[in-house]
Amino acid sequence: MIDLHSHILHALDDGARTREESLVMARLAVADGITEMVATPHSPASTASVVYDPALIRDRTEVLSDMLRAEGIALRVLAGTEIAFVSDVADQLERGTLLPYEGTRLILLEPPYSGLPENFGTVLFGLQIAGYRVLMAHPERLPDVQENPNRLIPLIERGVLMQLTAQALTGGQGKHLRELAERLVVHRMIHVLASDSHGLPPRRVPAMAMARDRAAELIGEEAARALVLDTPRALLDGLPVYPSPPRPVPQRRNWW
Repeated sequence: MIDLHSHILHALDDGARTREESLVMARLAVADGITEMVATPHSPASTASVVYDPALIRDRTEVLSDMLRAEGIALRVLAGTEIAFVSDVADQLERGTLLPYEGTRLILLEPPYSGLPENFGTVLFGLQIAGYRVLMAHPERLPDVQENPNRLIPLIERGVLMQLTAQALTGGQGKHLRELAERLVVHRMIHVLASDSHGLPPRRVPAMAMARDRAAELIGEEAARALVLDTPRALLDGLPVYPSPPRPVPQRRNWW
């Protein structure tokens, strides 16, 4: 499996605190079946960011990769960023002050927890005109989506891909988020499963296998494999993806 969202680099944000914790996270990831992971520390606009510099992220990724080889841990780690939404995100990417997924024009975009801002469409258009592909982090957390999952459909139709946190699908974030996550998966509004791991228990660990298995129960083995391997691989390789069209969720009050 390929994990496109993790906070495995130490002392950059609210993720791993030490190099030793990064190593243990890597061992947990490999034990879970993850072979490749992108380190996506929070960008400066996030309150979770401690220090941010693209050169530092690349360097720390290289150091961690060296440590993994020395320890015989078969995990490939790439550099990236969980980019908090800001109006000038495209400009910052072009200036090199924000780091996309290593070697790509793909970005992991974190929307505000309060919901999608009014200018989201305008900013999205600017990113796409500049040649960036957008993967939206954990849309299941958005109040707009919890109220009406179908609000994701216009964004998906505009080419935005959606990344669901694995733990949400397995019940680790509560019954309501699990039920929402299941509906999003069944209605083809999720394109990538990722761990969004932040550390060691009781924090969120790098684990995806249980969520993949649950997705397989809901949409079949082939579609579940796409969420954790085929689509992430294509995105990192800069290849096109052809997701199934989203299907509207029937609406009712308190639908979960």
